[in-house]
Amino acid sequence: MTNSPLKKPLPVISLALLVAAYSTLSWWLYQTTAPWAVWAFVFLFAVFQALLLTTLSDGLRLFIRKWLKSDIGYFSVVALGAFSITIILTWFHIFEYVLMILGAELLARLELQTAGVKQWQMLGLLTAMSFLGLGVGWLLSDLLATPLR
Repeated sequence: MTNSPLKKPLPVISLALLVAAYSTLSWWLYQTTAPWAVWAFVFLFAVFQALLLTTLSDGLRLFIRKWLKSDIGYFSVVALGAFSITIILTWFHIFEYVLMILGAELLARLELQTAGVKQWQMLGLLTAMSFLGLGVGWLLSDLLATPLR
């Protein structure tokens, strides 16, 4: 008999999907010979996304509510939305990786929350799985060394 504080076991499948999503991004970055600055941005993106989905979500929700109470807030949201759609359509081959990662990380976050994992543990687990996926993709690309062309 164990004294585990978790309500359910850890969601292995959704965490594996998160690792796979980051592995495909890492594989693509390796094959396109992305510079180190892009890799650094991807690592920062992984940490920021995990932070946003776990510890910063309440503060972000409060900020958005306050921001949308004014006409300037609504106008800036519409302008930002239009700009975002333009960027998404222009760089769709990059955005599809971001969308896949976002979906996998949201699924993992929801299942971890259902399992009773605390926010800081969730942050560490999501970040670790993201970094693991980036490392696995890079390692497999380096070992296989098959060009994308």
